[in-house]
Amino acid sequence: MITPAQILNKYRSVEPYLEPIRLRVRDPLLLFCEGHGFAISSRVKGLESVSEKVETGRYQFWTDIDDLVAFTIVTPTLSDEPAVLSFLRATFAEIETKARGSARKAPDVFRFDCTRFIGRLRADGENARGPIHDVSFEVQVRSAFEHAWSVTTHALVYKSADISWSKLRMTAQLKAAVEQLDTLVLSFEDASKYIDPSAWPEIRAKSDVRQFFGKLVAEGRIPIELAPKDWSRFVDNVYGLVTSRLLRVRVEEIAVLVQSAIEAELSQLRNEGVPLSISLWQLTFASLVKAGSVDALRDHWPLVTPELETLYPALRGFNPRFDYS
Repeated sequence: MITPAQILNKYRSVEPYLEPIRLRVRDPLLLFCEGHGFAISSRVKGLESVSEKVETGRYQFWTDIDDLVAFTIVTPTLSDEPAVLSFLRATFAEIETKARGSARKAPDVFRFDCTRFIGRLRADGENARGPIHDVSFEVQVRSAFEHAWSVTTHALVYKSADISWSKLRMTAQLKAAVEQLDTLVLSFEDASKYIDPSAWPEIRAKSDVRQFFGKLVAEGRIPIELAPKDWSRFVDNVYGLVTSRLLRVRVEEIAVLVQSAIEAELSQLRNEGVPLSISLWQLTFASLVKAGSVDALRDHWPLVTPELETLYPALRGFNPRFDYS
């Protein structure tokens, strides 16, 4: 495409600073996002894109173009947005934050709308200030659903060679679905209360196991240090262990087997105390083996550590097991 000479000259005057700005902003953002499990992407706007943006007529001054360097931070849910904004304001010089929903929009319209932080690099001192500190950059904060919608529809519709009412309609419908998904995630705990549960033995068994161990921890019979990071994963692992027995067990009996084995082991450990050198799962595994509830396994390789073998010598010959080699 043909680019006006004035736009070309202005862009060339700031172009040398764009990539350095991207790198200097990206590095702290990357550390922050990796620490929180967020995704991040960045780009420098090209000359043709800048020219098309000016042609929209929405900008009065060159300095109004605030996304020559742009970043996208993708969070699991919208509830993570305040933490991102707090970090941005503490790290960079804030020019403006355009909050989600701040633009006027009819209730029956569904289009792109996310929070945008406009900022600049902070100068280390008066003498260190230079042109690189006068160029603004943009950071968009999107939910995972919103990002997927944006990336997909941008390529299919907004960069399409044709103009299609049907495609634009489908894009709006997908955005409506995205907003509904984000709303459901935010209100997940409350919304799930209105779903009538169906009887499913596996869920009931896992729930019983979870409540049993939770009660033991709450009562102090199992040290809080042994509480797993993810209870649901722990319960899944215990359930998978018991159901891997060569001798099949009824689902309804699983919680009873686990409870009786653990209660018996805790009674024996009353004087010595529950060991802190093994995990709660290992304690459960050893208790089930000791109680005869788990012997031979199929397609299951439990973790047997030297600490576990020292506490429970009977496990020294247990196979199959996880192989470190």
